[in-house]
Amino acid sequence: MYKSISLDSYHVLHPRPVYLVVSRSSSGRLNVMAASWVSPVSDEPFLVALSVWKGSLTYQYIRETGEFTINIPSEKQVNMVFKAGSISGREVDKLTLLGLKIMPSKNINTPGLEDMLGFLECKVVKEIDLDESTVFIAEVKAIYVREDLYTKYGWDLSKTRILLHHAGRGFTTSSRLILAEK
Repeated sequence: MYKSISLDSYHVLHPRPVYLVVSRSSSGRLNVMAASWVSPVSDEPFLVALSVWKGSLTYQYIRETGEFTINIPSEKQVNMVFKAGSISGREVDKLTLLGLKIMPSKNINTPGLEDMLGFLECKVVKEIDLDESTVFIAEVKAIYVREDLYTKYGWDLSKTRILLHHAGRGFTTSSRLILAEK
């Protein structure tokens, strides 16, 4: 038996992977935001979509510079991710507050974060206005992964867990790889 739920219940599509998005202002100030509304949208070229609320500092910075990094946290960083998504970068330097260390990117000026499973360098190629939000379509210029945690099937889930956002303070993880029969 099914029941109808409210159309604003986007959590029906959760849990989803959660990321830390680093953005940079035109003057060089950095901000970090937790985001689960990230998705690959094209293979060649490799494009990702990132939906960002227009009132956020991240939105302002991405509009200024046209670039960002997508950083992949593990389950060990759940508290950091929750805090990054719960406070405004307009009020505090979140990178300092959270003790995040940056590592330089090679193709863009916005850095990645150390101690993540990996990160993607992204350059905006298109914006889609959706009233309260903008979807940034970005070309991935480079991908970095922890080589000890990445295999031909992707992340080695016997060694690490991908953090997924469930709802509010709730998170879960990926638990195991299941291969389909041929």
